[in-house]
Amino acid sequence: MLRRLAALGLVSALAGIAAAQVAGATRTGATLTETGQLIPGWSAKQSILGRAVYDVSGERIGKALDLIVGTDRRVTFLIVEMGTFPSGSRHLVAVPASQLAVRGGRLLLPDADRQALALQPAFVHAPVTRTQSAIVEQAQQDADRARRTIARLERQLAHGEGGEARAGLERQILALRQAVQAVEEKVAEMDAADSDRWQAAEAQVGQAAARLRSAMRGVPA
Repeated sequence: MLRRLAALGLVSALAGIAAAQVAGATRTGATLTETGQLIPGWSAKQSILGRAVYDVSGERIGKALDLIVGTDRRVTFLIVEMGTFPSGSRHLVAVPASQLAVRGGRLLLPDADRQALALQPAFVHAPVTRTQSAIVEQAQQDADRARRTIARLERQLAHGEGGEARAGLERQILALRQAVQAVEEKVAEMDAADSDRWQAAEAQVGQAAARLRSAMRGVPA
């Protein structure tokens, strides 16, 4: 997750922070040797999430709870938990990530005021997002299983199945390929859909996956 956040532009989003830190290193393949490559940026887990956030006077505002990745693939907001209110509910607020700064090892929101933030409407996480969709996850698992089945059927063809048996295998392979392609197309449509249409597109992914599972039931194990 941390490498993903860095790749999505965490450094650019946190433009208010001074010099970028080094989040870690990875190994990249080379012809004869391996080369270490630094990944510059802030580790969300080690440097931001769970840490206290302060205003410019040093008063504790709350705790960094979450980071929001926008549709442009950049971190756009820092979600701050301001504590539990007398009602018993947690009060979360969304602050532009560009306002975050670091001074003396502390996370600061120089332009923020705790009392003003407390009066802001509470931030509420959406109940489900595209990347959390159980329907899409199931569809992808179904597609992976179908691809493995296709590979198995193709090996059977390569071993010399003939006559009606060969024709049956070819029909099954074609049906599975078409069903997998339909799932992939619906997932792509969902990814491209705007916020008003993506849940309808998600339902279409589920329908395509159901047809794929139906095709799989006709294939001998």
